[in-house]
Parts: sequence; C-alpha cells; structure tokens
Amino acid sequence: MICIYISDDKIKLLEGGMSGSRISVGSFYDISTRAGCIEGDAIKDMVVFTQSLQDCLQTTNIKPGKVTYVLDSSRVVFREMIVPDVPDNKLKKVIVSELFSDAKASTNTVDYVVLERFKGENKAYKLRIMVTYVSNEVIDNLHTSAMELGLQPVVLDIAPNTIAKLIAQYDKAASDRKLLTQTFVLLDYKDTFITITVFDKFKSMFSKSSVLYVNNAETPDMAYLATELSSQLNSTIRYFQTRYPDSEVEAVYVTGNAGVLESIMQDIADSVRLMIGPLPLPSFIKGMELLDYNAFSDALGSFIRR
Repeated sequence: MICIYISDDKIKLLEGGMSGSRISVGSFYDISTRAGCIEGDAIKDMVVFTQSLQDCLQTTNIKPGKVTYVLDSSRVVFREMIVPDVPDNKLKKVIVSELFSDAKASTNTVDYVVLERFKGENKAYKLRIMVTYVSNEVIDNLHTSAMELGLQPVVLDIAPNTIAKLIAQYDKAASDRKLLTQTFVLLDYKDTFITITVFDKFKSMFSKSSVLYVNNAETPDMAYLATELSSQLNSTIRYFQTRYPDSEVEAVYVTGNAGVLESIMQDIADSVRLMIGPLPLPSFIKGMELLDYNAFSDALGSFIRR
C-alpha cells in the first residue's frame, strides 16, 4: 500500500502496510512544496502537484498501486460534535443538518468517527463524534491526479484521524502502553501550523489546529516559537481541565517536525511545567528510527483500518 500525505508544506510518500498488529515500512520520501498544495477548496496547481507526485514515485522506485491519501491542512475542517444516539442509517443526516445548509452539503463530502457513546444529563444516550468534511473539488482533483499516474485511490483520510488511530495502537501491547502517560497532550508541529490533541487512556478527547506566522520555515525564530507554542499548550491544557476536572495532563509529546524544536523543548517544558519529548517509537513500527517515525507519524496511521 502507498500512502501520500499532503499538506501546505510537504508531500510525503510512504510505502508499507500492516500485518497483524505491526506496521512495516519499505520506503519513505518527502519533498517541500514551494507554494503549497491546497488552497481554499482545491489543489492549487494540478500540473505542479501531479508532477511532484511523479517525481516522488520515480525517486523512490515505488511502483504505482493502491493509494491512501492523507490531507493535513489548517483549512481542512474537523470538529467534535455531540449528537443523539440514533441508528447508523440516520446519523449522517443528523450531522449534515447540523453542519450545512442544503447548498453547502451538496459541494462537500462528510465523514465521521464515533469516539464514544455515553449517557447525557437526562440519562439518554448520546454520541461524541469527530466530523470532517472535504470539498468535492479536492476529492475530484486527487482522483484525477491518481488516474494520470496509474494509481488506484482507495481511501481519503485526514491527519487528526490517522494520529488518533496511531495512538490507539499503543494500547495493544504492554510494552508500548508504558511508553505514554495516561493523559497527555500531543503537539503535532509542521512548518507553518500545528495541531494539538489531548489524549486520555489512548483516546482522542479533542483537537485544534492553529496557523504559525513564521517568516522563514527553514530557519524559524525560535524565541517566537517557544512563546507561541507554550501559550497554545497552556490554553489547551486549561480548557481540557475545565471540561474534565478529574483528569490531569501528565506530559507533552511532540511529533511531526519534532527535530526543529529540540533546542526549545526545555523552555516549553518550564512554561507548561510538564515533561516534554518526542513521541516515543513503539514496537509495532518496523523500518524506521525515532525522528523519521515522528516525521511520518500522520501518514503511518493511515495503514490502520478501524
């Protein structure tokens, strides 16, 4: 299986698959995208995008086959919703009615993951779900590009969902379970934006994305990053603790372009008063070292099917 991860900053190509509980990686490669891939509701330049994918395939000698796309952008909408516990065949209608007018529903594709079923205040069951919607134009663009390259697109995923699946996998073995604290914040750092997710007992509780206003992504202002990331983490932790006062955040793990933040991790740790470090490499990942694992973590989760 091939995974193609697409963000405003990078295109990442990963060849691998899951057998049993293990994810084995054969090859991986990434390139920077000068002007970004996604702009508004479409691929910015289809010719450049398709050529970039072709260059990746040729560089890695990966043969065209089945492909999963992962979208990661501050403009890809994902949100948590609480809805009534209705039958599966009615749930999507409930979600769409909450999100859109009829006109907007017709131009976007909606999907969701049920995070938990629980009893509400009136003792009626409710569902906590993570919803995303992607414009039909982006989906059509990706399909067209894949056809031109001889690829077979089978799945379109988004990064917050792939990360949630990856973290849930740590709970499958005692050795991996011990690598993470019970309640923690995951800081997924990219060149120009971040996604912060709070996990409790290996379940995603909520996520948020924020744009980073950096002058130069390759040589960012580290003092600015330390201040901005500390502020974002502190506000997220405070919000979580108001919603879940019985849970206490114990650590911050950094993934994505984690190596860039190495020099300021201690400053961030001092500000949030928590242990901080890269997301630990689990035993179920084969074929990657720690920094590469974190750099491709959003893509790796796409190999896990729920």
